[in-house]
Amino acid sequence: MLAYLLKIGKLWKVIFRNNMRKIITFCLNILLISTVSICFAEEAKTEDKNNDGRPDMWVYYDNNQRPVKIESDRNYDGKLDLWISYGEKGRRKTEIDMNFDGRPDMYSYYQYGQRVKLEMDINYDGKLDQISDYRDGKLIKMQKADKDGKLETLFDLTGRYSSQQKNTQHYETYTQPLDNSKAFPEKQKAQ
Repeated sequence: MLAYLLKIGKLWKVIFRNNMRKIITFCLNILLISTVSICFAEEAKTEDKNNDGRPDMWVYYDNNQRPVKIESDRNYDGKLDLWISYGEKGRRKTEIDMNFDGRPDMYSYYQYGQRVKLEMDINYDGKLDQISDYRDGKLIKMQKADKDGKLETLFDLTGRYSSQQKNTQHYETYTQPLDNSKAFPEKQKAQ
């Protein structure tokens, strides 16, 4: 038994000696990662929206007390279903779990408070079914998945629309009922 333990001891010495540099590098990396994460630690504040004694929303702040991330349980089932992360230069990403299965189904991207992109998994299969692009707060391009899951462009105004143009066209919906519309004079005569 003693001979067996000595062989194992010699084996460990060989392994330790040959891998000493790797072991030291590994330990230093662990130390560095934990030091960096402590330096950039975020302060979290919780909120109990439905007053059941359990937190439903977590707001994480940086050292300047600016929010960097929000996580929320919107349906109060104990699982997160809303994630908002704030980036540089007014960027924000919102992820929403629409069917409450624990995975985001809708992704909204914002810059300076205006939506720039919306991505949705409408049928909850884990693949994006609709992508919409926005410029200056207006929808300029929409893609939707066909039967095979391939994205096809429904419309694309990116070539016609530029935020740097002085005479920008705005498309508005017609709010009056069609019965009173001047577009159909034959309906007015019939009344």
